[in-house]
Amino acid sequence: MKNHDHAVLGCLLHDIGKFFERAEMLEHYRNDIEKRQSYCPKNPDKGYYSHLHVLHTLAFCELLAEKVPQLKPDEQQTIATADQNWVNLATYHHVPSGRAEAYLEKLVQSADHLASAEREQGGFYEQGIHKKTRMESLLGRVRIEETARQNDCFLPLTGIQLSSANVYPQAAVSGGMEEKTNDKGKAWLSKTSLVPEYREIAQSLLNDLEHLQSFQANVAKDKILKSVTRSLLTLLEQYLSQVPAATNVQHPDISLFDHLRVTAAIGESLFLHHQNLDETSGFDDRQTPKWQLVCGDFSGIQKFIYKITSKGAAKGLRGRSFFIQLLCDAVAEQIIRELGLYPTARIYSSGGKFYLLIPTYLKVEAQRIADSVNKTLLDEFQGEVFLGLGFADICGDDFKEGNMGRRWQQVNEDLQKQRLQPFKTQVSQDINCFAQQMQHERGACKICGRDDAQADINTKQSCRQCEDLERMGQALADTRYLFWVWGENRQTVKNKLQGQLFSLPIVGTDCDVYFLKQEPQFSELTNLSESHLEVLNDWKGLTTNAQGYSQGVRYVGQWQKNKTSGNYEFDDFAEQAQGVSRMGILRMDVDNLGEVFIRGLNFGKKNAEGKQTSMGSLSRVATVSRQLHLFFAGYLHQILEAFPRSQIIYAGGDDVFIIGSWDELPTVAQKIRDEFSRYCANNPCFTLSGGIALVGGRYPISRAAELAGEAEEQAKHLQRGQKEKDALSFMETAIGWESFADAIQLRDTLLSIVKQTNSQAIIDRLRQVVIAVDEIKLRQKSGNITEQIYWDKWRWRLVYNLKRMEKRYPEVALQLENLQRQLITPQTLANKQPVMEWLQLPVRWAEFLLRSKTND
Repeated sequence: MKNHDHAVLGCLLHDIGKFFERAEMLEHYRNDIEKRQSYCPKNPDKGYYSHLHVLHTLAFCELLAEKVPQLKPDEQQTIATADQNWVNLATYHHVPSGRAEAYLEKLVQSADHLASAEREQGGFYEQGIHKKTRMESLLGRVRIEETARQNDCFLPLTGIQLSSANVYPQAAVSGGMEEKTNDKGKAWLSKTSLVPEYREIAQSLLNDLEHLQSFQANVAKDKILKSVTRSLLTLLEQYLSQVPAATNVQHPDISLFDHLRVTAAIGESLFLHHQNLDETSGFDDRQTPKWQLVCGDFSGIQKFIYKITSKGAAKGLRGRSFFIQLLCDAVAEQIIRELGLYPTARIYSSGGKFYLLIPTYLKVEAQRIADSVNKTLLDEFQGEVFLGLGFADICGDDFKEGNMGRRWQQVNEDLQKQRLQPFKTQVSQDINCFAQQMQHERGACKICGRDDAQADINTKQSCRQCEDLERMGQALADTRYLFWVWGENRQTVKNKLQGQLFSLPIVGTDCDVYFLKQEPQFSELTNLSESHLEVLNDWKGLTTNAQGYSQGVRYVGQWQKNKTSGNYEFDDFAEQAQGVSRMGILRMDVDNLGEVFIRGLNFGKKNAEGKQTSMGSLSRVATVSRQLHLFFAGYLHQILEAFPRSQIIYAGGDDVFIIGSWDELPTVAQKIRDEFSRYCANNPCFTLSGGIALVGGRYPISRAAELAGEAEEQAKHLQRGQKEKDALSFMETAIGWESFADAIQLRDTLLSIVKQTNSQAIIDRLRQVVIAVDEIKLRQKSGNITEQIYWDKWRWRLVYNLKRMEKRYPEVALQLENLQRQLITPQTLANKQPVMEWLQLPVRWAEFLLRSKTND
């Protein structure tokens, strides 16, 4: 093992002992006085040893080395640096040696200090606090107003499982917690010890450790180390994402998983920076920009995804949206691998965007790799998809509380410069790269319209790319595993793997991805240490393999084949709808997410101007992004199980695209909104807006997606009083979620009246009111439009017509009276729409439900 490897592993595992200390497991070194003297700081005044968690770290590292013999430090060394191995580096980080040759101990300590600097100032301590502290919901803390939001919601102390009991935050009081106060502040602590809960998670982690992959004798050490690290990251994310890193703070909102991986990312680049300069000191220098925050973003993906016709569109749309996810992750991994970095360098990746932390001296090389990827993307997608990279200098001080926010802003501003000049490098190298090309002899692809000679168009008039993406979308519904195969492993797997549903080389990378129903089967002598197996949505733990491939889990919005609509095409969704034959397209995303990242984490100490500073550290931004992705890509499946005629096309990051029978989608949208609010600790800063478009089953999906997008934008522009967004646009009417239940009630009233009277007269009368109100809006450009609406002639006409209906249909007289009162009474509700602004919605909704398919 090289010093680089020892440094990264030492950083990654330095605080793992905190977890096992709280679980009261791996305790066999706690009473070993020799170990205490070696690894723990001693209080000079009181004479006791502190930070005993490092003894649990030592025990875990030794256990890991037993499970993976290739990680065992060489015990035969007699040189001065013999103790500078990853086990000791992880354990010595509180008492680094002063010896010059022990500089790696100081490096790990510096990386830990830099990663810990993101914590807020202000501690809280009482005896046994580390066994009574739950992780505070970061989504619950976010606030956009100037006044800090009081949050009392905490995450369950469990591994990640897709159930509300395991991922939804819980109010402190109902979760058995109490607020404690001392001279340093306040903190919520569990009334009872959390050791049993810690122990259950810790035992699960240790059980999985038994199933770490093993390796052949001839496998290169660097490949073994990175493969093991990938599996370790899977375990740490699965079991430590809801475990607080620090417990002696008032707001324990950073997970131990994030602290460990960010420490490793910081430490690796710190090591490489100083190694590049042949330095073994200066790790505490906080002014030199030793790191680069890198933001990669794919532009043009919306146009690419929706560039498709109706034939086979359900499969093609799934395939295209999922391909973008694969491309994003593969390119991020390609950059990391070519730079020789560990997977911990990836801070986050989702929704067509990724963030990396790399040494500054590798900036030029990272851009060269991106240029190489773009050359391939240009050839493959004819300029439709472009990878932009943004960079921001990071120095040690930027990791401190309140300083990272400006770097997030800088890296995105730098990214925008590249996005304004796509393929600039390619054009400068080849001025003819966008020259007109020869047309394909078979004409244009019937799906995407591509017609150049390189399009590989078959006799069915489809290009290879569209065929592949449609096949991918079809295979995805049956896929349980994704097998990522890199480098030299590609040819091996191509020759030996059987039974795959689909496989695809990822353009611009050295990677093939296989879609599998079952885990791959190979002979024990096969070396696949560069490969990675992901299970989709259903983590059951690691499974032993002798080929050396790492394992993980991927949450993805997946077509649910076991439902009624499992084999539907678009026209089937329309045919199975109640009332009018229409398919619905639902698009939703999180409101003001940019504001959340720019201002929503501003709960730090006040600056010189009296404003609270941003706490948007690497860990917090990654946590917010990861938790949003977990809801949309993971938990959303649980929600959709209850809706048999709706299917996910795309879900992940912060948005969702669902198709279904039109009559089911409004309820789907409302359920998603309600569950999302609970998931975010009922924080009013997190709201969802959505749009539903109704189209025929053979309507072009690209245009249907645009219509749903336009409806979503209408919802996002809805203003009522001081409130905006947090709305749904349906039936070409934007309505705030706070009024949606009223609209449903009015729709049900209309349906009830129609059923009892066997007449749609009430719908005809209210349609006339809607038309009259619309005419007033067109006519009245200024003044109090609401007042004009409520005192117009439609009021007395409606009263007259309803009274006549009461005489004719006395059985619905009470309903008609209540309806009259609701419609003609002027409303002055703060931050809520008057009923006349959304009356069209329940009227058309009821009308569409009553329309027979023969009269469609």
